Amino acid sequence: MEIRLEDYNLYIKAGRTDMRKSSAGLALIVQNEMKLQPFDKSVFLFCGANRRTIKAIVWNGNGWLEIIKRLECGSSFKWPTNAEDALRIKIEDLLLLLKGYDIWRQFPVYSPKFVG
Repeated sequence: MEIRLEDYNLYIKAGRTDMRKSSAGLALIVQNEMKLQPFDKSVFLFCGANRRTIKAIVWNGNGWLEIIKRLECGSSFKWPTNAEDALRIKIEDLLLLLKGYDIWRQFPVYSPKFVG
């Protein structure tokens, strides 16, 4: 079965999550804390306290897919601390995030009228 990320909704749990939790424990966070339906066609993302590990869970009809990305390079992921920033992510942003980009840092648009 092929999974196309573009076909799924994407949700991020802002802040820290205990990475010892399994997919069932993370699904409880989705249901009880995020107030979302864990069995919808969605990808749910979580990040640990040290921001070096990200977990994603996806329900695929008869079980959980659990995806883990752990940075071994000594760096850490940029991760939203509030729900407002977490809502702004798109699938394209997720792919950039996994490559190491800071998707929450955006420079303001500057429209100068004159030089000098």
